[in-house]
Amino acid sequence: MQRLTTSLTLLIGFLLSSWGWAQSAVDTLTYSPQQVEGIFLQNNLPLLANRLQIDQGDARILQAKVWPNPVLTLDQVQLYVNATAEESPPLFGNFWRNRQFAVQLDQLIYTAGKRKKNIVLQTQTKELAERSFIEFMQALKVELRQSLADLLYLQRTRQEGLFQLTEVNRLLAAQQSQFRQGNISRTDLYRFTALQLSLRKSIQDIQEQVTQQQQSLKTLLALPPTSYLVLADSLADPSLARLKELRLADLLALAHTQNASVQVATQERRVSEASLRLERANRVPDLTASLMYDRNGNTQLNFLGTGVSMALPVFDKNKGNIKVAQLEVQKAAILEKNKLAEVDNAVVKTWTDLTQALQFLESIDATYIDQLQNLTQGVSRSFAQRNLSLLEFLDLFDSFREGRANYFDLLRTISLRRNELNYLTGSDF
Repeated sequence: MQRLTTSLTLLIGFLLSSWGWAQSAVDTLTYSPQQVEGIFLQNNLPLLANRLQIDQGDARILQAKVWPNPVLTLDQVQLYVNATAEESPPLFGNFWRNRQFAVQLDQLIYTAGKRKKNIVLQTQTKELAERSFIEFMQALKVELRQSLADLLYLQRTRQEGLFQLTEVNRLLAAQQSQFRQGNISRTDLYRFTALQLSLRKSIQDIQEQVTQQQQSLKTLLALPPTSYLVLADSLADPSLARLKELRLADLLALAHTQNASVQVATQERRVSEASLRLERANRVPDLTASLMYDRNGNTQLNFLGTGVSMALPVFDKNKGNIKVAQLEVQKAAILEKNKLAEVDNAVVKTWTDLTQALQFLESIDATYIDQLQNLTQGVSRSFAQRNLSLLEFLDLFDSFREGRANYFDLLRTISLRRNELNYLTGSDF
């Protein structure tokens, strides 16, 4: 038994020293959640890459504004002179005597306002890129805030677990001493040892989850791999009072006008409508204006003329593309309507869950939560003084432990529901 006690003591000491070494081997960064969001907006690499799509939209608008380049054609260049060639004077000196050539300049002219309609289409596409960027940023912010809520919950539960483990270790040392003196049974000692192992395993599981959240957050924030993020913790949250004042009708109205997914769906419909207008304009053939010069290739020595050409819309009247664009408009309108219904239902569900969680939090006696650690220490002293039996101690210890865990979980739930509501309404409550 002495050997077992020594081994356990050494193991706990090793774990604590390893934890302290790991903390000192990395760069520990302590930030508030608001500071973390500021770092996220500056450093997140996918966000920076996605923002470039807006610049691409500007470039497409610039390209849509330019006219097509004119086409210069040099034609009918005579390579040699035969006996049948008519005599003609040279261009200059003795150059190009009795020879012919032609030069033509063509310029494509868009009809039916195609150029302006294409500019409108590219402008709407750029606005879609802007809406999509906002949606992408808000989705990442939700992921970030959920990770922060989870990390804060894990920090609190780990700290609470370490406090409980300290109390149990102190009592276990006393129980081992009592066992050596023959005052308690091996069964009672092993029940305490089992409680200690359970707490250690719980702390180890929490630490693995912390490591997972660290990996996710460091990727989102583009932090160095050796950094270790610690969130500044405060159980008091004055913004919770504002959440209780939220009205469902106001939230639904905000979702209709500010929800990023709804705005993307609306903008996709506008893009499809602009595309339909352009396809309808494509029914009208474009014109090609020509200016030509012919040297010695006609009845005149120097011929200068103009012309115009166009495709005759006999077979292809762009009906297929117009039909596709019309169906795209119908599809976009249906998806926009579905997105509105989807967001409305999500707002109602999230607001209901948040309201219930806030009511539950309000029903909890704050002094009870604040005193749980003191109560845990109190029952530990009572047990050490033999004022409580082992079963009574274990029952009280587990109930206090579960009470703090449930309270931390409730705070996390409120934070998650608030983040979801912020995302759905495009707000920041």
